[in-house]
Amino acid sequence: MFLRFLLCGVLLILLNGCSTLPDGPDQRINLPAQLQQLAGVNSWKINGKMALRNDKEAISATLFWQHRPDSFQFRLTNLLGITLVDLDYQDGMATLIADGKTYRDADPRQLINTVTGWDVPVSRLLDWIKGLPGPTDQYTLNHNDLLAHLQPGTCPGCGSWQVAYQNYGKVEHIWLPYALKLTNTQKSNAFIKFRINQWTLL
Repeated sequence: MFLRFLLCGVLLILLNGCSTLPDGPDQRINLPAQLQQLAGVNSWKINGKMALRNDKEAISATLFWQHRPDSFQFRLTNLLGITLVDLDYQDGMATLIADGKTYRDADPRQLINTVTGWDVPVSRLLDWIKGLPGPTDQYTLNHNDLLAHLQPGTCPGCGSWQVAYQNYGKVEHIWLPYALKLTNTQKSNAFIKFRINQWTLL
């Protein structure tokens, strides 16, 4: 089974690597200007690691994620470089390749849930991964006036998730998260963690 294969290859080794995360700014930033800049970041690529856990299973893998305004590619690989899951979204259709099989659905979140059993708030993650809150999201700031915690507002399928931001680094002209954790408040010990090694603005 896909999840068992994923589990056996890379379980619980993800976020304990020796790479150093950036410390963030050494002074307070202009939050309105920061959020305006983030809203304009529509083409980007990240390389790093990702871990997911629910009540019964945990998985971890190397992450590649590339996003453009009308498409994105999301890929997880194991320690040997073998692709475990490859999700491609373009022209309004998501295609997921996992365990040697191909699946399609217009809704990426529904596709991931159907194939893997994991509930991932894909559409909101496209903003949250950048540290950008939605119009109805509530949030608190750290001592540098960057997002520290985020509570979703009204959005389908994401109301039970909370986001905690831990590290930021400057990429070109903007501060972007390098470590964040999503916690599902409706499920015991369920979370999604990202540890980003590199941001690239396209």
